[in-house]
Amino acid sequence: MRACVVGAGPGGIVSAKVLLENGFDVTVFDKYQQVGGTWSAGGCYDGLANQASRRLFEFADLPNRLHFAGAVDTQRYLENYAAAFGVLDRVRPGTEVVSIRPVEGAGRVGASGWWIDSRPAGEKTAEAQRERFDYVVVASGAHHHAHLPELPGRESFRGTVLHSNEVRAGTCAGRRVVVVGGGKSALDLITRAAHEATSATLVQRKVNWMVPERLLLGLVGYKWILFTRFGEALLPRYHDPACIRSIDRIDERVKRALWWLITRDMLFSTGLYRLPKHLRPARALPFHLAHAGVMPRGYVRAVRRGLIAPKVSAVEAYTEQGLRLVTGEEVAADVIVFATGHHKVFPFLDPRVPVHDSAGRLRLYRGIVPPDADRLAFVGFRQVFNNIMGMELTAHWLTRHFRTTLRTTPSEQEMREAIDARLAWQEQVLPGSGGYDFGPYDIHCADELLHDMGLPSHRAGNLLAEYLLPGGLAHRYAGLTRSNGVAGRGTT
Repeated sequence: MRACVVGAGPGGIVSAKVLLENGFDVTVFDKYQQVGGTWSAGGCYDGLANQASRRLFEFADLPNRLHFAGAVDTQRYLENYAAAFGVLDRVRPGTEVVSIRPVEGAGRVGASGWWIDSRPAGEKTAEAQRERFDYVVVASGAHHHAHLPELPGRESFRGTVLHSNEVRAGTCAGRRVVVVGGGKSALDLITRAAHEATSATLVQRKVNWMVPERLLLGLVGYKWILFTRFGEALLPRYHDPACIRSIDRIDERVKRALWWLITRDMLFSTGLYRLPKHLRPARALPFHLAHAGVMPRGYVRAVRRGLIAPKVSAVEAYTEQGLRLVTGEEVAADVIVFATGHHKVFPFLDPRVPVHDSAGRLRLYRGIVPPDADRLAFVGFRQVFNNIMGMELTAHWLTRHFRTTLRTTPSEQEMREAIDARLAWQEQVLPGSGGYDFGPYDIHCADELLHDMGLPSHRAGNLLAEYLLPGGLAHRYAGLTRSNGVAGRGTT
Protein backbone atom coordinates (compact mmCIF):
# COMPACT_ATOMS: atom_id res chain seq x y z
CA MET A 1 0.00 0.00 0.00
CA ARG A 2 1.89 3.05 -1.27
CA ALA A 3 0.88 6.30 0.41
CA CYS A 4 1.92 9.82 -0.55
CA VAL A 5 1.87 12.61 2.03
CA VAL A 6 2.01 16.16 0.65
CA GLY A 7 3.70 18.40 3.19
CA ALA A 8 6.13 17.74 6.06
CA GLY A 9 4.64 20.11 8.58
CA PRO A 10 3.14 18.80 11.84
CA GLY A 11 0.18 17.22 10.05
CA GLY A 12 2.34 15.60 7.40
CA ILE A 13 4.91 14.04 9.71
CA VAL A 14 2.35 12.67 12.18
CA SER A 15 0.30 11.24 9.30
CA ALA A 16 3.39 9.58 7.89
CA LYS A 17 4.28 8.17 11.31
CA VAL A 18 0.84 6.66 11.87
CA LEU A 19 0.66 5.29 8.31
CA LEU A 20 4.08 3.67 8.69
CA GLU A 21 3.00 2.02 11.93
CA ASN A 22 -0.02 0.64 10.11
CA GLY A 23 2.00 -1.00 7.35
CA PHE A 24 1.85 1.64 4.59
CA ASP A 25 4.86 2.39 2.38
CA VAL A 26 5.07 6.16 2.79
CA THR A 27 6.70 8.94 0.76
CA VAL A 28 6.54 12.55 1.99
CA PHE A 29 6.98 15.50 -0.38
CA ASP A 30 7.83 18.95 0.95
CA LYS A 31 8.91 22.12 -0.81
CA TYR A 32 11.10 23.30 2.09
CA GLN A 33 14.52 21.94 2.97
CA GLN A 34 13.48 21.37 6.59
CA VAL A 35 10.50 19.53 8.02
CA GLY A 36 8.14 21.68 10.05
CA GLY A 37 6.02 23.50 7.48
CA THR A 38 5.13 26.90 8.90
CA TRP A 39 7.75 26.35 11.60
CA SER A 40 10.60 25.73 9.15
CA ALA A 41 13.11 28.44 8.29
CA GLY A 42 11.41 29.22 4.98
CA GLY A 43 7.83 28.92 6.17
CA CYS A 44 7.34 31.57 8.86
CA TYR A 45 7.54 35.28 9.43
CA ASP A 46 10.36 36.65 11.53
CA GLY A 47 9.45 36.43 15.20
CA LEU A 48 6.78 33.73 14.90
CA ALA A 49 6.24 32.23 18.35
CA ASN A 50 4.27 29.24 19.56
CA GLN A 51 0.99 29.91 21.39
CA ALA A 52 1.20 26.68 23.38
CA SER A 53 2.07 26.44 27.05
CA ARG A 54 3.96 23.45 28.40
CA ARG A 55 2.76 19.98 27.22
CA LEU A 56 0.31 21.42 24.68
CA PHE A 57 2.40 21.45 21.51
CA GLU A 58 3.34 17.80 21.49
CA PHE A 59 2.44 14.46 19.98
CA ALA A 60 1.43 11.55 22.20
CA ASP A 61 4.66 9.57 21.78
CA LEU A 62 7.22 12.34 22.31
CA PRO A 63 6.84 14.74 25.28
CA ASN A 64 7.68 18.38 24.65
CA ARG A 65 8.55 20.53 27.66
CA LEU A 66 8.84 23.78 25.72
CA HIS A 67 6.75 26.71 26.96
CA PHE A 68 5.62 29.34 24.41
CA ALA A 69 8.61 28.34 22.29
CA GLY A 70 10.02 30.21 19.33
CA ALA A 71 10.00 28.87 15.78
CA VAL A 72 13.54 27.43 15.93
CA ASP A 73 12.85 25.29 19.01
CA THR A 74 9.45 24.26 17.69
CA GLN A 75 10.95 23.13 14.38
CA ARG A 76 13.64 21.20 16.26
CA TYR A 77 10.96 19.28 18.19
CA LEU A 78 9.17 18.39 14.96
CA GLU A 79 12.41 17.26 13.31
CA ASN A 80 13.30 15.13 16.33
CA TYR A 81 9.85 13.53 16.15
CA ALA A 82 10.24 12.80 12.45
CA ALA A 83 13.66 11.27 13.05
CA ALA A 84 12.56 9.20 16.05
CA PHE A 85 9.78 7.43 14.14
CA GLY A 86 11.45 6.87 10.80
CA VAL A 87 9.64 9.65 8.96
CA LEU A 88 12.69 11.77 8.17
CA ASP A 89 14.06 9.00 5.94
CA ARG A 90 10.82 9.11 3.94
CA VAL A 91 10.89 12.86 3.22
CA ARG A 92 11.93 14.30 -0.13
CA PRO A 93 12.89 17.86 0.82
CA GLY A 94 12.90 20.67 -1.71
CA THR A 95 10.29 18.84 -3.79
CA GLU A 96 7.08 20.53 -4.89
CA VAL A 97 3.92 18.64 -5.81
CA VAL A 98 2.42 20.23 -8.91
CA SER A 99 -0.39 17.81 -9.74
CA ILE A 100 -2.59 15.24 -8.00
CA ARG A 101 -5.03 13.49 -10.29
CA PRO A 102 -6.88 10.19 -10.13
CA VAL A 103 -5.78 7.12 -12.04
CA GLU A 104 -8.46 6.33 -14.59
CA GLY A 105 -10.38 3.19 -13.82
CA ALA A 106 -13.69 1.72 -12.86
CA GLY A 107 -15.61 2.99 -9.84
CA ARG A 108 -15.40 6.26 -7.97
CA VAL A 109 -12.73 8.93 -8.44
CA GLY A 110 -9.50 7.73 -6.87
CA ALA A 111 -10.60 4.12 -6.48
CA SER A 112 -7.69 3.01 -8.67
CA GLY A 113 -5.16 5.29 -6.99
CA TRP A 114 -3.56 8.62 -7.79
CA TRP A 115 -0.88 10.10 -10.07
CA ILE A 116 1.49 12.52 -8.34
CA ASP A 117 3.61 14.92 -10.42
CA SER A 118 6.49 16.60 -8.61
CA ARG A 119 9.56 18.68 -9.43
CA PRO A 120 12.35 20.52 -7.58
CA ALA A 121 10.83 23.44 -5.66
CA GLY A 122 11.12 26.77 -7.44
CA GLU A 123 12.20 25.26 -10.77
CA LYS A 124 9.08 25.92 -12.81
CA THR A 125 10.69 24.84 -16.08
CA ALA A 126 11.93 21.50 -14.73
CA GLU A 127 10.32 18.35 -16.06
CA ALA A 128 7.88 16.83 -13.59
CA GLN A 129 8.37 13.31 -12.29
CA ARG A 130 5.23 11.17 -12.25
CA GLU A 131 4.56 8.41 -9.71
CA ARG A 132 1.55 6.30 -8.83
CA PHE A 133 0.29 5.95 -5.27
CA ASP A 134 -2.58 3.99 -3.79
CA TYR A 135 -3.42 6.64 -1.18
CA VAL A 136 -2.83 10.39 -0.85
CA VAL A 137 -2.83 12.57 2.27
CA VAL A 138 -2.83 16.33 1.64
CA ALA A 139 -1.13 18.05 4.58
CA SER A 140 0.03 21.11 2.67
CA GLY A 141 -0.94 23.54 5.42
CA ALA A 142 -3.52 26.27 5.75
CA HIS A 143 -1.08 29.19 5.99
CA HIS A 144 0.85 29.20 2.73
CA HIS A 145 -1.43 30.84 0.14
CA ALA A 146 -1.56 34.47 1.17
CA HIS A 147 -4.77 36.47 1.05
CA LEU A 148 -4.12 40.11 0.08
CA PRO A 149 -7.08 42.49 -0.21
CA GLU A 150 -7.54 44.11 -3.59
CA LEU A 151 -7.39 47.85 -3.01
CA PRO A 152 -7.33 50.67 -5.56
CA GLY A 153 -4.25 52.82 -6.00
CA ARG A 154 -1.52 50.21 -5.60
CA GLU A 155 0.49 51.77 -8.42
CA SER A 156 0.61 55.10 -6.59
CA PHE A 157 2.19 53.76 -3.40
CA ARG A 158 5.98 53.84 -3.64
CA GLY A 159 6.75 51.77 -0.58
CA THR A 160 6.86 48.04 0.12
CA VAL A 161 3.77 45.84 0.38
CA LEU A 162 4.10 42.43 2.02
CA HIS A 163 1.96 39.66 3.38
CA SER A 164 2.86 38.59 6.91
CA ASN A 165 4.40 35.39 5.49
CA GLU A 166 7.08 37.51 3.78
CA VAL A 167 8.30 39.46 6.81
CA ARG A 168 11.93 38.67 7.58
CA ALA A 169 14.56 40.00 9.97
CA GLY A 170 15.22 43.68 9.31
CA THR A 171 11.98 44.34 7.41
CA CYS A 172 10.79 46.90 9.97
CA ALA A 173 14.06 48.45 11.12
CA GLY A 174 14.13 52.23 10.77
CA ARG A 175 10.96 52.42 8.66
CA ARG A 176 7.36 53.53 9.11
CA VAL A 177 5.39 50.31 9.40
CA VAL A 178 1.65 49.76 9.06
CA VAL A 179 0.21 46.32 9.85
CA VAL A 180 -3.31 45.55 8.64
CA GLY A 181 -5.18 42.86 10.56
CA GLY A 182 -6.45 41.99 14.01
CA GLY A 183 -5.36 38.41 14.59
CA LYS A 184 -2.42 36.84 16.38
CA SER A 185 0.08 37.38 13.55
CA ALA A 186 -0.89 41.05 13.22
CA LEU A 187 -0.36 41.67 16.92
CA ASP A 188 2.91 39.71 16.87
CA LEU A 189 4.27 41.79 14.02
CA ILE A 190 3.14 45.18 15.27
CA THR A 191 4.58 44.45 18.72
CA ARG A 192 7.92 43.65 17.12
CA ALA A 193 7.71 46.74 14.88
CA ALA A 194 7.06 48.89 17.94
CA HIS A 195 10.65 48.30 19.02
CA GLU A 196 12.33 48.39 15.60
CA ALA A 197 10.42 50.81 13.38
CA THR A 198 10.37 54.59 13.44
CA SER A 199 6.57 54.35 13.73
CA ALA A 200 4.19 51.39 14.11
CA THR A 201 0.50 51.63 13.22
CA LEU A 202 -2.02 48.80 13.54
CA VAL A 203 -5.20 48.98 11.41
CA GLN A 204 -7.95 46.52 12.30
CA ARG A 205 -11.60 46.43 11.32
CA LYS A 206 -12.56 45.17 14.76
CA VAL A 207 -10.80 44.23 17.95
CA ASN A 208 -10.66 40.47 18.45
CA TRP A 209 -10.60 38.63 21.72
CA MET A 210 -7.18 37.36 22.72
CA VAL A 211 -6.43 34.66 25.27
CA PRO A 212 -4.04 35.61 28.08
CA GLU A 213 -1.23 33.26 29.01
CA ARG A 214 -2.78 33.12 32.48
CA LEU A 215 -6.42 33.52 33.53
CA LEU A 216 -8.17 34.12 36.88
CA LEU A 217 -6.53 37.49 37.44
CA GLY A 218 -3.31 36.21 35.94
CA LEU A 219 -2.90 33.34 38.41
CA VAL A 220 -3.76 30.18 36.42
CA GLY A 221 -2.44 29.02 33.03
CA TYR A 222 -5.13 29.11 30.34
CA LYS A 223 -5.03 25.36 29.67
CA TRP A 224 -6.38 24.69 33.18
CA ILE A 225 -9.53 26.61 32.27
CA LEU A 226 -10.04 26.44 28.51
CA PHE A 227 -8.80 22.87 27.96
CA THR A 228 -11.15 21.11 30.38
CA ARG A 229 -14.44 19.39 29.67
CA PHE A 230 -16.14 21.78 32.06
CA GLY A 231 -14.69 24.77 30.20
CA GLU A 232 -15.90 23.42 26.83
CA ALA A 233 -19.33 22.72 28.32
CA LEU A 234 -19.83 26.49 28.62
CA LEU A 235 -19.60 26.87 24.84
CA PRO A 236 -22.64 26.61 22.56
CA ARG A 237 -23.55 22.95 22.22
CA TYR A 238 -21.46 20.89 19.77
CA HIS A 239 -23.17 19.83 16.56
CA ASP A 240 -22.68 16.05 16.87
CA PRO A 241 -25.22 14.49 19.29
CA ALA A 242 -22.90 11.50 19.81
CA CYS A 243 -20.45 13.82 21.59
CA ILE A 244 -22.92 15.53 23.93
CA ARG A 245 -22.68 14.67 27.64
CA SER A 246 -24.84 15.70 30.58
CA ILE A 247 -22.39 18.47 31.49
CA ASP A 248 -22.93 20.02 28.03
CA ARG A 249 -26.58 20.63 28.95
CA ILE A 250 -25.79 23.30 31.55
CA ASP A 251 -28.66 25.78 31.80
CA GLU A 252 -28.15 28.74 29.44
CA ARG A 253 -28.67 31.22 32.28
CA VAL A 254 -25.79 29.65 34.18
CA LYS A 255 -23.63 29.81 31.04
CA ARG A 256 -24.40 33.51 30.53
CA ALA A 257 -23.50 34.30 34.14
CA LEU A 258 -20.21 32.41 33.92
CA TRP A 259 -19.30 34.01 30.58
CA TRP A 260 -19.97 37.43 32.13
CA LEU A 261 -17.31 36.62 34.72
CA ILE A 262 -14.94 35.08 32.15
CA THR A 263 -15.29 38.13 29.88
CA ARG A 264 -14.23 40.46 32.64
CA ASP A 265 -11.38 38.22 33.71
CA MET A 266 -10.17 38.07 30.08
CA LEU A 267 -10.15 41.86 29.90
CA PHE A 268 -8.15 42.07 33.11
CA SER A 269 -5.75 39.20 32.42
CA THR A 270 -4.90 40.32 28.88
CA GLY A 271 -4.52 43.92 30.00
CA LEU A 272 -7.18 45.11 27.56
CA TYR A 273 -9.14 46.76 30.38
CA ARG A 274 -6.28 49.29 30.60
CA LEU A 275 -6.89 50.40 27.02
CA PRO A 276 -9.62 52.79 25.84
CA LYS A 277 -13.00 51.16 25.31
CA HIS A 278 -12.78 51.30 21.50
CA LEU A 279 -9.63 49.16 21.70
CA ARG A 280 -11.48 46.36 23.46
CA PRO A 281 -13.70 43.71 21.83
CA ALA A 282 -17.18 45.06 21.21
CA ARG A 283 -19.06 41.85 22.04
CA ALA A 284 -18.90 39.62 25.08
CA LEU A 285 -17.52 36.11 25.04
CA PRO A 286 -17.88 33.46 23.75
CA PHE A 287 -18.49 35.48 20.55
CA HIS A 288 -15.62 34.94 18.09
CA LEU A 289 -13.57 33.01 20.62
CA ALA A 290 -12.65 30.74 17.70
CA HIS A 291 -10.58 33.56 16.19
CA ALA A 292 -8.66 34.27 19.39
CA GLY A 293 -4.94 33.72 19.66
CA VAL A 294 -2.72 34.09 22.70
CA MET A 295 -2.00 37.73 23.51
CA PRO A 296 1.58 38.60 22.55
CA ARG A 297 3.73 39.73 25.43
CA GLY A 298 4.28 43.47 25.37
CA TYR A 299 1.42 44.45 23.04
CA VAL A 300 -0.70 46.28 25.60
CA ARG A 301 2.36 47.90 27.16
CA ALA A 302 3.50 49.17 23.75
CA VAL A 303 0.06 50.66 23.04
CA ARG A 304 -0.02 52.39 26.41
CA ARG A 305 3.48 53.80 25.90
CA GLY A 306 2.51 55.20 22.50
CA LEU A 307 4.84 52.86 20.59
CA ILE A 308 1.85 51.43 18.69
CA ALA A 309 -0.83 53.63 17.14
CA PRO A 310 -3.97 51.42 16.86
CA LYS A 311 -6.73 52.37 14.39
CA VAL A 312 -10.08 50.59 14.38
CA SER A 313 -11.18 50.99 10.78
CA ALA A 314 -11.30 49.24 7.43
CA VAL A 315 -8.82 50.16 4.70
CA GLU A 316 -10.17 51.97 1.63
CA ALA A 317 -7.23 52.51 -0.75
CA TYR A 318 -3.51 53.03 -1.21
CA THR A 319 -2.17 56.55 -1.43
CA GLU A 320 1.24 57.86 -2.47
CA GLN A 321 2.25 58.00 1.18
CA GLY A 322 0.53 54.90 2.56
CA LEU A 323 -3.11 53.98 3.14
CA ARG A 324 -6.45 55.77 3.32
CA LEU A 325 -8.96 54.42 5.81
CA VAL A 326 -12.73 54.42 5.38
CA THR A 327 -12.85 57.11 8.06
CA GLY A 328 -10.97 59.38 5.64
CA GLU A 329 -7.81 59.34 7.73
CA GLU A 330 -4.53 58.73 5.89
CA VAL A 331 -1.72 56.70 7.43
CA ALA A 332 1.85 57.19 6.24
CA ALA A 333 4.00 54.13 5.66
CA ASP A 334 7.22 52.87 4.15
CA VAL A 335 6.18 49.25 4.66
CA ILE A 336 2.62 47.91 4.66
CA VAL A 337 2.16 44.38 6.01
CA PHE A 338 -1.14 42.62 5.44
CA ALA A 339 -1.74 40.04 8.16
CA THR A 340 -5.04 39.22 6.51
CA GLY A 341 -5.08 35.45 6.51
CA HIS A 342 -4.73 32.77 3.89
CA HIS A 343 -6.69 30.96 1.21
CA LYS A 344 -7.34 27.29 1.99
CA VAL A 345 -6.74 26.15 -1.58
CA PHE A 346 -5.04 23.24 -3.34
CA PRO A 347 -3.84 24.40 -6.77
CA PHE A 348 -2.27 21.00 -7.47
CA LEU A 349 -5.52 19.05 -7.02
CA ASP A 350 -7.50 17.80 -10.02
CA PRO A 351 -10.68 19.90 -10.45
CA ARG A 352 -12.70 16.68 -10.64
CA VAL A 353 -12.28 16.53 -6.88
CA PRO A 354 -14.25 19.52 -5.56
CA VAL A 355 -13.42 20.35 -1.95
CA HIS A 356 -15.05 23.80 -1.71
CA ASP A 357 -18.64 24.96 -2.03
CA SER A 358 -19.78 28.06 -3.92
CA ALA A 359 -19.07 30.20 -0.85
CA GLY A 360 -15.49 28.95 -0.67
CA ARG A 361 -16.05 26.81 2.43
CA LEU A 362 -14.25 23.49 2.71
CA ARG A 363 -16.60 20.55 2.22
CA LEU A 364 -14.83 17.63 3.87
CA TYR A 365 -16.51 14.92 5.92
CA ARG A 366 -15.25 15.29 9.49
CA GLY A 367 -12.99 17.95 8.02
CA ILE A 368 -10.90 15.12 6.57
CA VAL A 369 -12.24 13.38 3.44
CA PRO A 370 -14.14 14.60 0.35
CA PRO A 371 -17.36 12.58 0.02
CA ASP A 372 -16.97 11.95 -3.72
CA ALA A 373 -13.37 10.66 -3.88
CA ASP A 374 -11.69 7.51 -2.57
CA ARG A 375 -8.25 7.04 -1.00
CA LEU A 376 -7.78 10.77 -0.47
CA ALA A 377 -7.67 12.61 2.86
CA PHE A 378 -6.73 16.03 4.24
CA VAL A 379 -4.90 16.72 7.50
CA GLY A 380 -4.72 20.11 9.21
CA PHE A 381 -8.06 21.38 7.91
CA ARG A 382 -9.99 20.36 10.99
CA GLN A 383 -8.55 23.27 12.93
CA VAL A 384 -8.83 23.42 16.70
CA PHE A 385 -7.00 25.68 19.13
CA ASN A 386 -4.48 22.95 20.00
CA ASN A 387 -4.25 21.81 16.40
CA ILE A 388 -1.24 19.50 16.77
CA MET A 389 -3.27 17.06 18.90
CA GLY A 390 -6.15 17.35 16.44
CA MET A 391 -3.80 16.46 13.59
CA GLU A 392 -2.61 13.34 15.39
CA LEU A 393 -6.15 12.10 16.00
CA THR A 394 -7.00 12.92 12.38
CA ALA A 395 -4.07 10.76 11.26
CA HIS A 396 -5.41 7.81 13.25
CA TRP A 397 -8.93 8.36 11.89
CA LEU A 398 -7.86 8.58 8.24
CA THR A 399 -5.64 5.50 8.57
CA ARG A 400 -8.64 3.51 9.78
CA HIS A 401 -10.68 5.09 7.00
CA PHE A 402 -8.13 3.89 4.42
CA ARG A 403 -8.10 0.42 5.98
CA THR A 404 -11.94 0.39 6.28
CA THR A 405 -11.77 -0.33 10.00
CA LEU A 406 -13.83 2.62 11.24
CA ARG A 407 -16.83 1.58 13.31
CA THR A 408 -19.21 2.78 10.60
CA THR A 409 -18.72 3.70 6.97
CA PRO A 410 -21.24 6.36 5.92
CA SER A 411 -22.46 6.51 2.36
CA GLU A 412 -21.61 9.43 0.10
CA GLN A 413 -25.08 10.90 0.71
CA GLU A 414 -24.73 10.52 4.47
CA MET A 415 -21.37 12.29 4.30
CA ARG A 416 -22.92 15.17 2.38
CA GLU A 417 -25.76 15.49 4.87
CA ALA A 418 -23.31 15.46 7.78
CA ILE A 419 -21.25 18.18 6.08
CA ASP A 420 -24.35 20.32 5.53
CA ALA A 421 -25.39 20.01 9.17
CA ARG A 422 -21.92 20.82 10.44
CA LEU A 423 -21.48 23.85 8.16
CA ALA A 424 -24.85 25.24 9.28
CA TRP A 425 -23.74 24.87 12.90
CA GLN A 426 -20.38 26.51 12.19
CA GLU A 427 -22.03 29.50 10.50
CA GLN A 428 -24.15 30.03 13.59
CA VAL A 429 -21.58 29.34 16.31
CA LEU A 430 -18.26 30.06 14.56
CA PRO A 431 -19.11 32.69 11.91
CA GLY A 432 -16.45 33.11 9.27
CA SER A 433 -14.84 29.75 10.00
CA GLY A 434 -15.02 28.72 6.34
CA GLY A 435 -15.77 25.10 7.16
CA TYR A 436 -12.21 24.83 8.50
CA ASP A 437 -12.06 26.24 12.01
CA PHE A 438 -13.64 24.20 14.82
CA GLY A 439 -12.45 26.80 17.31
CA PRO A 440 -12.05 25.86 20.97
CA TYR A 441 -13.90 22.52 20.72
CA ASP A 442 -10.72 20.47 21.17
CA ILE A 443 -12.18 17.74 23.36
CA HIS A 444 -15.48 17.47 21.48
CA CYS A 445 -13.57 17.14 18.20
CA ALA A 446 -11.46 14.40 19.77
CA ASP A 447 -14.57 12.62 21.09
CA GLU A 448 -16.12 12.66 17.63
CA LEU A 449 -13.14 10.94 16.00
CA LEU A 450 -12.77 8.45 18.85
CA HIS A 451 -16.47 7.59 18.55
CA ASP A 452 -15.99 6.90 14.83
CA MET A 453 -13.01 4.67 15.66
CA GLY A 454 -14.93 2.76 18.30
CA LEU A 455 -12.56 3.93 21.06
CA PRO A 456 -13.50 5.25 24.52
CA SER A 457 -13.74 9.00 24.86
CA HIS A 458 -13.25 8.88 28.63
CA ARG A 459 -9.49 9.38 28.91
CA ALA A 460 -8.95 9.80 32.66
CA GLY A 461 -9.19 7.44 35.62
CA ASN A 462 -11.69 9.43 37.70
CA LEU A 463 -14.45 11.97 37.17
CA LEU A 464 -12.58 14.91 38.67
CA ALA A 465 -9.66 14.40 36.32
CA GLU A 466 -11.98 13.73 33.38
CA TYR A 467 -13.95 16.97 33.77
CA LEU A 468 -11.75 19.45 35.64
CA LEU A 469 -8.19 18.73 34.48
CA PRO A 470 -6.91 19.66 31.01
CA GLY A 471 -8.29 17.13 28.55
CA GLY A 472 -7.13 18.42 25.17
CA LEU A 473 -3.65 17.02 25.68
CA ALA A 474 -1.92 14.54 23.40
CA HIS A 475 -0.57 12.22 26.08
CA ARG A 476 -4.15 11.26 26.97
CA TYR A 477 -4.45 9.68 23.53
CA ALA A 478 -1.29 7.58 23.52
CA GLY A 479 -1.47 4.00 22.26
CA LEU A 480 -4.10 4.45 19.56
CA THR A 481 -2.08 2.42 17.06
CA ARG A 482 -2.07 -0.58 19.44
CA SER A 483 -5.80 -0.16 20.03
CA ASN A 484 -6.31 -0.77 16.33
CA GLY A 485 -4.55 -4.14 16.56
CA VAL A 486 -1.29 -2.95 15.01
CA ALA A 487 1.96 -3.38 16.94
CA GLY A 488 3.48 0.00 16.18
CA ARG A 489 6.93 0.98 17.34
CA GLY A 490 7.29 3.99 19.52
CA THR A 491 3.82 3.85 21.05
CA THR A 492 3.46 4.20 24.79
